[in-house]
Amino acid sequence: MVLYTLAFSVEFVLRSFLVSDERTVLTGGEGVELWPRKLVTAKFLLDDMKVVKRAVPDTTINDVLLGVVSSGLSRYLDHRTPNALREGLRMTGVAMVNIRAQPGLQDLSELMKNKSEARWGNKFGVILLPVYYKRSGNDPLEHLKRAKATVDKKKHSLEAILSYWIGDLVMSSLGAKYACMLNYKLLCNTTFTISNVVGPLEEISLAGNPLSSIKVTTSSLPQAITMHMLSYAGKAEMQILVAKDIIPDPEFLAKCFEDALLEMKEAAA
Repeated sequence: MVLYTLAFSVEFVLRSFLVSDERTVLTGGEGVELWPRKLVTAKFLLDDMKVVKRAVPDTTINDVLLGVVSSGLSRYLDHRTPNALREGLRMTGVAMVNIRAQPGLQDLSELMKNKSEARWGNKFGVILLPVYYKRSGNDPLEHLKRAKATVDKKKHSLEAILSYWIGDLVMSSLGAKYACMLNYKLLCNTTFTISNVVGPLEEISLAGNPLSSIKVTTSSLPQAITMHMLSYAGKAEMQILVAKDIIPDPEFLAKCFEDALLEMKEAAA
């Protein structure tokens, strides 16, 4: 834990100030948050993801999602820039982690007490999730295995907590302007943002109207691609928001992700 925490914390600082991903056709950067956007959806079945999950022991749905993203981005890069990229090129993702203890979040009466030690507001840390370009023809499950190894190391570190402390220190000592600059620079130096939220397991209705799907996304980030997956009633839909001047064919990108999962499912069967 100490070694992983030290390594990932140093990497977080370097990514925030000096080091950036190599440029590809997916790269955003300063000013991209103001460019026109296009939103598409990649659709998955949770049952398919569970089949893939069982192919590698102790794998989670988050591992499968990161493996699908790794494979899908590699497929897309093969299409846009065939034979132009070196094997193993790194693309770094940003993911937010809730580090607040659940009891403190739920006990409103504790928050209302005078001199309460429970804190108001969000309490999120950041972890960096690298994926690596691999040309087509490799074992489809190799992306999953590498993603699992990455996530397992993150789970054995305090990267999310350290990143929160760094942001909190900058905010309290230098102010909101410099805290925003820190976050902005980190996003400029990485390739994508990703999240996965567990939704209702059964179909629900709102004011008597049945919901066919629930979707979530974010905007105004200095990245050319953001991905947010939310599961609902056995389905999982990932909203892919792109800067359309950089990624002009997001429908094909969504298909790359869908095909990546199906290929992994065939390999796992």
